[in-house]
Amino acid sequence: MAGRLPPRHNWVQAEEILLISVLKSMVESRLWTTGSGHFRPGYLSYLKHIMDSDFPDAGIEEWHIEAKVKKWRRTCFVIVDRIDRPGWIVADFNLDGWIVAELIIWTDGSSLIEDWMDGSSLN
Repeated sequence: MAGRLPPRHNWVQAEEILLISVLKSMVESRLWTTGSGHFRPGYLSYLKHIMDSDFPDAGIEEWHIEAKVKKWRRTCFVIVDRIDRPGWIVADFNLDGWIVAELIIWTDGSSLIEDWMDGSSLN
């Protein structure tokens, strides 16, 4: 049927952890990134191969991976944009070998959080 969207993939935590881990190693190796910070052609095929080897029955397609990476990128840019503003503190701590960044938000009781979450106060 024309115009029909393909089925979404409901990611489980183990899949997301593997995807983040592989993306991180790809960036650190510098074999898959360009000087402008983008991934080289073929990175989605490589990620799909890795995901298929660990989760053969999940049915993860390249476009599922691309959509997930885009969503993470949008979320990351919103948070990074906010961190430099008053009321935001990032504290790093070590948890079983993982460096975890905890975002602490100080407010004066206003609706800062709700406005930020619904996107009405992105300036």
